[in-house]
Amino acid sequence: MPGVEKYKSNLFTGGRLKDRYWLGIFAVFLALLAVAVAHHEPWMDEAQAWLLAKDANLEELFVQYLRYEGSPGLWHLILMVPAKLGFPYVTLNIIAAVVAASGVYAFLRYSPFPPAIKILFPFSYFVFFQYGVVARSYCLVPLLLFVTAINYKEKLTRPFVFVIALCLLENVSVHTFLVAGGIFAVHVWDVAREWGSLDRRTRVRQVAAAALFGFVSIFVVLVLVPTPADHVLGSGYNSSVWNFIQVVWWAIPGSLILDEPGHYIVIQQAVSIVIFATTLCWLRSRKLTLLYLVPLGLLLALFAIKYRNFWHDGVTFCLWIFVLWIGYLNEDERSRQNTFEKAFTIVVTLVLAVQVCWTATAVYNDYFYNYSASRQVADWIKHSGSPGERIFATGWKTTAIQPYFDSNIFYNFNAGSGKRFWIWSTANQTPLGLGTNVLRRIENDQPDIVVLASDHLDASMVTNPPGYVLEGLFPGYQFWKTGIYELNTYWIFRKMDERDLESVAELRYEDCIFCSRVRKFEIGFRRSRPSADFLKRK
Repeated sequence: MPGVEKYKSNLFTGGRLKDRYWLGIFAVFLALLAVAVAHHEPWMDEAQAWLLAKDANLEELFVQYLRYEGSPGLWHLILMVPAKLGFPYVTLNIIAAVVAASGVYAFLRYSPFPPAIKILFPFSYFVFFQYGVVARSYCLVPLLLFVTAINYKEKLTRPFVFVIALCLLENVSVHTFLVAGGIFAVHVWDVAREWGSLDRRTRVRQVAAAALFGFVSIFVVLVLVPTPADHVLGSGYNSSVWNFIQVVWWAIPGSLILDEPGHYIVIQQAVSIVIFATTLCWLRSRKLTLLYLVPLGLLLALFAIKYRNFWHDGVTFCLWIFVLWIGYLNEDERSRQNTFEKAFTIVVTLVLAVQVCWTATAVYNDYFYNYSASRQVADWIKHSGSPGERIFATGWKTTAIQPYFDSNIFYNFNAGSGKRFWIWSTANQTPLGLGTNVLRRIENDQPDIVVLASDHLDASMVTNPPGYVLEGLFPGYQFWKTGIYELNTYWIFRKMDERDLESVAELRYEDCIFCSRVRKFEIGFRRSRPSADFLKRK
């Protein structure tokens, strides 16, 4: 039919978006990110990096404390300048948002994806919320992977920008160290296959780039190895094949469409594995299977042998997008017309659409509820506490309160020293929870105020220390996709006086707003059934 071509949709076919369109998408992304960041309350892991950058010097950071963090120091170095210069705590979130926006800009400006993928990707869950709103080192992952992708085609003749991006990537976290190493290993294999066709100058460049990557890798290893003998997570490895299979069953779906707090989990996992298998078929047609499986295999091995948390699935997701980027670079007009190619693009689009729904839910929850109650607790201490009061802290999430003050406000936190970050050592004497030993310590010290952080406590088991009244309950929720991962809640107890003994009344825990909200969100990871009674000052 004459002229029918102009009516065909290009939404799922290749080609660049016109400048005004992708700039419009970027403007919408910036506006929504600014609103989300403005209403986000940083939790402990965000505060930890800021406090390390602020309270530790370079030697302490790289020689001593990064070993306990299990993380290279690139993010801390970025934060160190504004932290040392006395910039406000909100600078942390602004920096993370700018880095995330830079990654999205690179994606929209340079990626070869069809318009449907370009439109949805900036608002996908890991890129927008977990690595954009939540200010952690992982905000660097999309940007550095995309810089690597932009320079991928010229990596044989001009390797330095490609390798420098990988060097920076391996300094983000242990997980990205392995991803960068896997990508570089495949690059070395590609260079070896093409070595005979390379001129002398190019060979020298490749050797120099490889030496640079090797030098930086050794530096990272020296910073992190050996793990301190007193590290709280220093021991414990699981090398069983069955455990690896279980990790794959959760980690790969978690990076695609698995909503852990949701329903029909097994079905979501099965569909995700089908998507993963389809991806392998698609990559095989482009001879990119190794580029995906080598870094992915290293990442999954780390998850299985040592440690994985939900937010690490974002690294797996970004690796997936990176390899797809390289695959779409090789796409031509003929392949775009292939039925499988069209179907695969639709599959990728649907994965992103699911994640956009997660983003909307998480941003909504973060907007209307506390991600962490640390900011509220800090405000309470500033406006309701009395000068000179001795404040006792228990729980590692009390660290999140510290950045709102100029110095350590807890006399028992790191023995009242100027180091306000949490030290992941068994020798750390800052208490956890409200067990017998902690209660005995409170009874001996008789502090004016006790601040308890939720950590991994069952909220129903929290009881007030003898002789103390519950002054305030500040609820916070670490949102994950469509539910809650864990609580970022704080309890404040004040030492009783005679007036308290006369005016205290019992409050049923089930009736407090905090509990009703927890039930509303239906915690999918660890369901709590509160039953304890609390005391509250009238």
